[in-house]
Amino acid sequence: MKKSFIAAIASITLSTGALAQWSDVSANAFDDGFSGWTQQNTSGDGGQNGRFTAASGTAMDTGGVSWGLYANSGQTAANTYTFASTLPVGGYVEIDLSIGFINNGGTVGFSLQNSAAINRFESYYIGGNSSDSFKLNDAGGQENITGPNTSFSASSWQAGSPNFQTIRFTLGSANTYTLSFDGVDVSNSGLTITGSDISQIRIFNFNAGGGGDYNQYFNNLEAVPEPSTYALLALSAAGLGAHLIRRRRR
Repeated sequence: MKKSFIAAIASITLSTGALAQWSDVSANAFDDGFSGWTQQNTSGDGGQNGRFTAASGTAMDTGGVSWGLYANSGQTAANTYTFASTLPVGGYVEIDLSIGFINNGGTVGFSLQNSAAINRFESYYIGGNSSDSFKLNDAGGQENITGPNTSFSASSWQAGSPNFQTIRFTLGSANTYTLSFDGVDVSNSGLTITGSDISQIRIFNFNAGGGGDYNQYFNNLEAVPEPSTYALLALSAAGLGAHLIRRRRR
């Protein structure tokens, strides 16, 4: 399966109380839409895992596209972005996620890590799991996320009417946090992490499956270290220009 695309993205930076303009991007600065991210594929075979930018078919698209990850044949496609500073108490990380079909045992989601790439928090969905719910993995281990907007239905999320979730993690004091899906806090109790030194996000697709219906999409990452001053780092897969390339994926 082949897909042609290319897009350039830029950072949006909020100074105190005011949104800055899009930063200038050279006409030659086109890339695959993941500027600033570190790629961590488990296979060098581009047919088994990789990343791209394309339309997710949902309202989360920016400039008509979102970030996409594909992985099959037991492989993982992952990308990591390091924040400008460690997340402080009261800071939050928010990201949009649209899930396609997922093979049994495949896992799609994101993790928040320290600078040594040690997971402090994860949220993901496991294909074929007996519980139709997103999971969280923190200091207390893995558990089903409970509350509104936390289930998954392939028929409603993909193949005709794809949808997406806006997931927000907000750091509390004493290694605690709150978690919301589409603006509604989850009802899980005991939300704790082993350390509050969160400094990067990793988005991943482990073996969701081959073919376009198994692609997984992310967009609109916000990491806000200081809510009081709106010091915002926001990334979106917005196309500032277009130039076609061909990428092989399946």
